[in-house]
Amino acid sequence: MKEGAQSNTPDEMRSLTYKYFETKIVNNQNKIKEGLLKNYMNKYQEKFNKLPAQSIEYANLERERLANEKVYLMLLEKYQEALINEESQPNNVKIIDYGKVPKAPSKPNRFLIITIGLLIGLGLGYGFALLRNILDVSVKSPEDLENIGISLIGWVPTFMREPKAGRHTHTEQELVLAYNSDSVPAEAFRTLRTRLQFSKLEPEPIKTILITSSIPREGKTIISSNLAASFALSSRVLLLDCDFRKPRMHNIFNMKRYPGLCDYLFGTVPIEDAVRETSFPNLHIMTCGTIPTNPAELIASKHMQTFLNMIKPKYDYILIDSPPLATVTDAELLSSYVDGTVVVCLASKTRLDLLVNTIDTLNKINDTFIGVILNNFDYQATYGSYYKYYYYYYGSEKGKEGASATNGKSSNGVNNNGNLKEKTIKPN
Repeated sequence: MKEGAQSNTPDEMRSLTYKYFETKIVNNQNKIKEGLLKNYMNKYQEKFNKLPAQSIEYANLERERLANEKVYLMLLEKYQEALINEESQPNNVKIIDYGKVPKAPSKPNRFLIITIGLLIGLGLGYGFALLRNILDVSVKSPEDLENIGISLIGWVPTFMREPKAGRHTHTEQELVLAYNSDSVPAEAFRTLRTRLQFSKLEPEPIKTILITSSIPREGKTIISSNLAASFALSSRVLLLDCDFRKPRMHNIFNMKRYPGLCDYLFGTVPIEDAVRETSFPNLHIMTCGTIPTNPAELIASKHMQTFLNMIKPKYDYILIDSPPLATVTDAELLSSYVDGTVVVCLASKTRLDLLVNTIDTLNKINDTFIGVILNNFDYQATYGSYYKYYYYYYGSEKGKEGASATNGKSSNGVNNNGNLKEKTIKPN
C-alpha cells in the first residue's frame, strides 16, 4: 500500500484536488437550493394555513352576492310591473290654468319678520327695564321717600358741568351759587334754605344744622357748601368742615386746608386765624385743618362743646359737614350738638333700606332729624318740563336783578378772574 500511495502522480493529485473542490461547490449549491426550497415551503405552508379562513370569507361573500342578486331581480320585476300598470291607466288629467311666475318670493316674508322682530325687541326691552326697576332698591324719586313716610326737605338736580376757561375746576363745578346763581340748581338750594328755616320754629328757631349721609360719595359736602352760600345771602353763616377723616371743603372754596378747626381745638392757632372769610360777604368757613389721629375723641371732647357754645351766638346759622353716619360714629356725636340733622341721599344710588337704617339710628340718639335732601335728581325725566320752566323763570329774573345791581359783577362777590378770595377774620 505504501508503494501504491507513493505511485500517485502529480496529474492524478491535481485531478483529485479539482474533483474535491468541484464536489464541495456542488454541495454548497445544493445547500443553498435546500434553503430556498425550505423558504418556499414555509410560504406555501402559511398560505395553505390561511385557506380555510379565506374559504369561509369567500363563502359568506358568495351567499351575500346571491341574496343581493335575488333582491335586485325582485325589485326589477316590481319596477317592470309598475311601468306596465302606469301605461295601462287612462290619462284623465286636464290643465285648468297655467302657473304664473311670482313677482316676489313667497318666503321669507321680510316685512313680517322685521315687524315680529321689532315687537319682540320692544317686549324684551320693556321686560328688562321692568325687571331692573323691580330689582333696583335705590331711591329714585321723591315719591319713593314720601311713600314710606320719610320727611323730604327737597331735591337738587344735577349741576356738575365742565369749567369755563380761567376759572378753578372745583369751584366752577361745585359751588353753583358763586357762578350761576340764576340756574335751576341755585333756585333749588334757595328753596331748601327756605324750608330749613321754617322746618323747626318751636321751642326756638333752628340755628345749627348738621348735614350728613349714609355712605360716602353722596354729595353731602357739595350740598353743605351751596346751602351755606344760600343762607349767606340774607344771614351771617359759619360753615364747619367736621369731616376730620376725608375733608374736602377747602377744595370747593379754593383755599388751604389749614389752619382750621382742628388746629384751633388743639390750641395751636387762635380762632382769628382758623375762621376765614369767603367771597360771599356773610359766609365764613372753618376748614378741617390738620387731620387728627382720633377724630371721634376730638369731636366728643369738651373743647368741641365749648367751641360750639362760644361760636353759636356770633352767627345766625351754623352748618356742619360731617362724615357719613353708616361708616363712623362722628355724625352720631355731632348730632347731639345741633338743632337739626339733614341726611343727603344720592338719587338712583342710595339704597332705601340703608337710608331707613340711617334715619332710625338718628332717631334713637335724639330728635334732631329734620328730613332728607335728594341729590342729583333728574327732574326733567320724572316730572316733565313744568318744574324746569318754573325754576328757570324765577332763577333768571333774580339773575338779571343781581347783574344790574352790581354793574355786571357777580352778585355773590366773586372776583372778575373767577377766583374766591381768602382771608382770616375775627368773629364779632
